[in-house]
Amino acid sequence: MANQQHYSILNHGVSLWNLWRKEHPDILPDLSGLILIKANLNRANLSRADLNRASLSRIDLSESDLREANLSGAILYRANLNQTNLSKADLSLAFLVRSELIRANLRGASLKGANLSKVDLYSADLMFADLNGTDLSEANLSGACLNGSFLYRANLAYADLSDANLSGAILDEANLRGAIYAEE
Repeated sequence: MANQQHYSILNHGVSLWNLWRKEHPDILPDLSGLILIKANLNRANLSRADLNRASLSRIDLSESDLREANLSGAILYRANLNQTNLSKADLSLAFLVRSELIRANLRGASLKGANLSKVDLYSADLMFADLNGTDLSEANLSGACLNGSFLYRANLAYADLSDANLSGAILDEANLRGAIYAEE
């Protein structure tokens, strides 16, 4: 359950939140189970925050810092995560259907068993990401960097992989039925 003090500070706006984070760098925010629908958290510093099982549908987290955040089991339906830093974040079992992650940094992130169907990951950095069993059906991965990513048993059916870099990616038992893969 979310820490009420942390939620109260966040509820006062991103500027105050970011100032509080700067003044208290050793505090790991607990926002687990939080329900924030259609909120604007653009450019928020949520690095290392616990947001597991949070309900964040239609939220704007664009250009935010979510490095090493725990978003396991979170619901991020139609969320705006464009240019967000999610490096080394835990998004295992998260629900991100129809979300936008254009140019997002997911380097080294764990997305095991997550649902990313119909997600826009155009030019996203997924280098060394763990996508084991992830549903990426109908996702836009054009121009994405998937170097060294682990896509074992991932569902990439009808995904757009045009101009994606898959060098060193592990695609064992991945479903690539109908996937688009073309290079310039």
